[in-house]
Amino acid sequence: MERTLIVGAESVVGANLCVHWSPRFEVAAVSPRSISLSGCQVLPNPGSRRSPETLLAEVQPDVVVYCGPESRSPWEAAHSGPIEADAESAAAWASAARDAGAAHVHLSSDAVFTGPWMFHDEASECFCPSPSSRAIRLVEDAVSERHPEACIVRTHAFGWSPDSRAGWLEVLLSTIEARRPLGLDAVRHATPMLATDLADVLEAMLAGGLTGTFHVAGAERVSPMGLAQRLASQFNLPWIPSGRDRALTEPPHGFGAGECSLQTKKIRGELCRAMPLLSESLDRLEAQQINGHRERLSPNATVQLRAA
Repeated sequence: MERTLIVGAESVVGANLCVHWSPRFEVAAVSPRSISLSGCQVLPNPGSRRSPETLLAEVQPDVVVYCGPESRSPWEAAHSGPIEADAESAAAWASAARDAGAAHVHLSSDAVFTGPWMFHDEASECFCPSPSSRAIRLVEDAVSERHPEACIVRTHAFGWSPDSRAGWLEVLLSTIEARRPLGLDAVRHATPMLATDLADVLEAMLAGGLTGTFHVAGAERVSPMGLAQRLASQFNLPWIPSGRDRALTEPPHGFGAGECSLQTKKIRGELCRAMPLLSESLDRLEAQQINGHRERLSPNATVQLRAA
């Protein structure tokens, strides 16, 4: 993956992949809006006026990583609007990568699943019936049809945003610091993973030539409220306990509203490596404020949160 093209570089996962890989690889980034990512060649493509074929001919990448709307965390979507997966766009990029002879990685979502079972494996059929979830599954099918050797990765990535003022994580930390109501629940659960940890696993997968569908996620199952509490502890922020949760009388319904945790046995077996604990990911998230990562991701980021 000496030359990599990241599609959707304005997203949390896309931007973090770009910045994490750029010191070691040649990284080009495609975005519908103008962004600045240190060390990366950014190719703005407003309104998708330039076709995937044209962009691939210009960059000539070894690897194409597609970070479409479905690569967003469902928890982020609850904050900033619904996920609208685009099968036509995803399929077009898969076809272009196939025709160019490039490896193709499509980042998908854990929110295709719901409960009652925990830790869904790749063969799980506990699919969420929401329109967004059905749309994401159609996208996965379209990508597999257009590029049979593509690698479809279901995940739940979080991290610093290239938009330091409006990112879900940044807003959550500011809300905790200001002691304002969080509006989070303790019902939905997932296995979130720091975007740069995901980048390391993807690099190993590409080096191993893996194809097919894989679940890549953190080793710990947590709710949005649980993650917020862990963040408060990590960054030494005040924590105001929420009221007692009411008992559920029926299963939760809606996109990402239930049990979305992923079983990662398949990828752990392929790579012979463990997935990161949430505590490890949070340690690295905090370190990214002082090791230059966050500045390269968002030059205008000014708030420095430090753990005790």
